[in-house]
Amino acid sequence: MTNAMDLIGVDGTSSGWIASIGSSRDKCLSTIKFSDDLNKLLSDYPNSIVVIDMPIELNKKNYFRTCDVLAKKYLGNAFQSSIFIPPLKRVLKCNTYQEANELSKKIAGKGLSKQSWHLKSKISEVQEISKLSNKIYEGHPECSFKMLKKETLRAKKKSVSGIFERLNLLKSVGLDPLSVSLRLENNSSIKIDDVLDSMVLFITALRIVEGNHLCLEKIEITDGDNNGKIFI
Repeated sequence: MTNAMDLIGVDGTSSGWIASIGSSRDKCLSTIKFSDDLNKLLSDYPNSIVVIDMPIELNKKNYFRTCDVLAKKYLGNAFQSSIFIPPLKRVLKCNTYQEANELSKKIAGKGLSKQSWHLKSKISEVQEISKLSNKIYEGHPECSFKMLKKETLRAKKKSVSGIFERLNLLKSVGLDPLSVSLRLENNSSIKIDDVLDSMVLFITALRIVEGNHLCLEKIEITDGDNNGKIFI
């Protein structure tokens, strides 16, 4: 690591995006902020490493991305449901769920989940942003939390036990949401697990800069498809 740069972990919410922002120089989180516009959020940090919990590379014809299959395997049976299968690239352009579901079946032989469809606008937003920079990486908070703990977590993230478990993991590496500047605009749609997810993705951004991250990906690309990568 040579020049200092901003590190940003980003998680999507029902109304926008949460970003945990800090510097690679002191490895410290300084700000947690909300924005309803991802481009606006990141425009203030042009020299940054961004890890975001949203698909970046989409398949053209294969229903499953290898990186998602590997992430499910990494998390184990109890937490596999936190990994969703993103839409194919052409499906993302559909205007209705019915149209998208039918096109997915036609191309890949499997329909599109409602969860994937509801994230269409956010995935599209990330697609546009990722064209502007090669410093935006796809991450997954549950995978990053497991790497922090070095074993499977005990509880799901929305439970009280799961929230405290993840808070303790973040505090073990020096991150405390109460010790940083919170710029969340009193937005009632923001959930505590969204904030914690963005914080652990900040840790993943730091690992990328330091070169000690794990990358889940297909090793050999033989058909020009399935190029997704999940960084942990």
